[in-house]
Amino acid sequence: YQRRVRGNAHGVMLYNSNAMEVYLTEIPSITIRTLGGIFDMYFLLGPEPLVVTQQLTDLIGKPFMPPYWSLGFHLCRYGYKSMNETKETFERNWNKGLPMDVQWQDIDYMDEKRIFTINETSYAGLKDFVNNTIHKKGVHYVIIVDPAVKLEDQFSVYERGLFHDVYIKNSTDQDIIGMVWPGETVFPDFTKQKTRDWWKEEVVQFHDELPFDGIWLDMNEPANFDYHGTHGSIYGCPNNTINFPPFKPNTAGDSMFFKTLCMDAKQEWGLHRDVHNLYGLTETIATFDSLRTLFPTGRPFIISRSTFLGSGKYAGHWLGDNESNWKHLRQSIAGILDFNMLGIPMTGADIGGFHGDITEELAIRWHQLGAWYPFCRNHNGIDSIDQDPAVFSEEAFEMIKHAIEMRYDLLPTLYTMFYDAHITGKPIIRATFQNFPLDDIASDKNFDEDYTQFMVGENILVAPVVEEGVSSTNVYLPTSVTWYKYQSDTYSFHKSGISVVNVPLGELPYFLKGGSILFKQNSGQTSLQRREKPYEIVLFANRNGNAGGTMYIDDGTTDVDEDLFKFGVVHVKMAPRNVRFHGLNHNGYQFGNARIERIIVIGIDELVTELEIEGKRVKDGFRFDAESKTLKIDHDELPSFGSTFEIVFV
Repeated sequence: YQRRVRGNAHGVMLYNSNAMEVYLTEIPSITIRTLGGIFDMYFLLGPEPLVVTQQLTDLIGKPFMPPYWSLGFHLCRYGYKSMNETKETFERNWNKGLPMDVQWQDIDYMDEKRIFTINETSYAGLKDFVNNTIHKKGVHYVIIVDPAVKLEDQFSVYERGLFHDVYIKNSTDQDIIGMVWPGETVFPDFTKQKTRDWWKEEVVQFHDELPFDGIWLDMNEPANFDYHGTHGSIYGCPNNTINFPPFKPNTAGDSMFFKTLCMDAKQEWGLHRDVHNLYGLTETIATFDSLRTLFPTGRPFIISRSTFLGSGKYAGHWLGDNESNWKHLRQSIAGILDFNMLGIPMTGADIGGFHGDITEELAIRWHQLGAWYPFCRNHNGIDSIDQDPAVFSEEAFEMIKHAIEMRYDLLPTLYTMFYDAHITGKPIIRATFQNFPLDDIASDKNFDEDYTQFMVGENILVAPVVEEGVSSTNVYLPTSVTWYKYQSDTYSFHKSGISVVNVPLGELPYFLKGGSILFKQNSGQTSLQRREKPYEIVLFANRNGNAGGTMYIDDGTTDVDEDLFKFGVVHVKMAPRNVRFHGLNHNGYQFGNARIERIIVIGIDELVTELEIEGKRVKDGFRFDAESKTLKIDHDELPSFGSTFEIVFV
């Protein structure tokens, strides 16, 4: 819970894993009713909104640092009927030049939906496809893994778990049996060390059969289907006050164990009633440790459906099974803002929606918004029409591709935001008031009714179109700073305050705060290809003619918390008539052949007739446009990226 008053903010955290209800009132007051458990209450004093989130992550853990490739575009669906259909979908998008970094696989690949198996009939040759098609193109591969294990004699995964006694027990100390995708199932107890050890062995062993790069944890509330109307287990749940408490919070269904396990089921940490909300977190930690073993110096990549406070230290999150409609497009913004405030910045919604059939217009607008999601994945359900970008008309595909290319251009800037989140706990996706807590309009409680905008980091503001047939959007740019607009591949000054911005179907402009800097790499179909390209650096002068910014860079894969980890930082500082670059390498990091291709400075008030680069006067290799107050420098003798130098505007 976070409370804001006149620019100040404080937070209250009840660190409790039991079922609860939370009521907010206008008084203001908050009422929390929980079924029990530990009552640890924390007061986060702020005094600013962003500081509250930083203080929260001081307690629950800073967000994990993702691998660079995970910032790219992800493609998935439930309903690839075969390996060939997966391949066809991947190749029709790849061959049309769509920027793409990750192909995902839903449960279709499994043999009878049993975890850690491959259907060798419909998915024969899957390992070869991953190695020789996906990986050879520099693309990565993520698979879904559910926690429930099919109860079946001769199923080796089940039997190894049975041997190690890893499953949750019922009230009579038998393995509790539920019903999930493969049929009758049992559920690993990740609060047990021996369960985590068994899970690690299964993950590592399965990687030999299928060379995945990350894991998608689904159904980990844990989800448990009803068995002919019976919930909790296939035999139901005992009639006691644990399963049927005198007070039931406003949870789904008519019982506490609706579509999950009996509350009196037994885990090592206690009754399932008390640790149910920790199930996803404990599975995530076990999976994180498994991937650490599999990739000893690498960064695990995990997306989990079920989360708890602290999950962001190990994984990202997607917002679950949404619908292909404009309402859910808009609602995704609030969901991603919420999880960023809770220390899980790597969050996204299914672009295009999971349930239902999408329209072409909605697909374009959703990809334009989704290009700003920290976790950017197109995913839909088995009963829906195809919605990967390549299935749409050529015109629509180019619009979607343009949105994704915009994201890829900004990957160096976005990656720096993730590092900042990892170090400080600051959210990546922010409400406008978080960056401008003293702004009365942005802080108004009804602001979100009139504006769909949000900010990406400290300096970028996005105002997506979230209604059908609309070609404009309301934007409020706080008046305390200067603003610029990027639209139609052009940067221009934009007045602060309230405005209506024209947004044709193929475009989504974004706004830059004066004093900020963008670091860009502008070509390449994968993030790896982009990393090998020269940099374009765009500086936006504030009212005093100044700008400043920092870019973080490393190899994109190595664990950043390792001793003697190598990384580089580039500081850029602009005064009215010069710009200075200062590169720092830590622990011997090598910037390599990285070079600067172009520097763009916007907002220069005085004429520029010459440049002085490292003390040398030059009269060519740059263009100054007095009308737009823009200086473009693409001189052949620009120093290498990561070096220390100065450019003077004469």
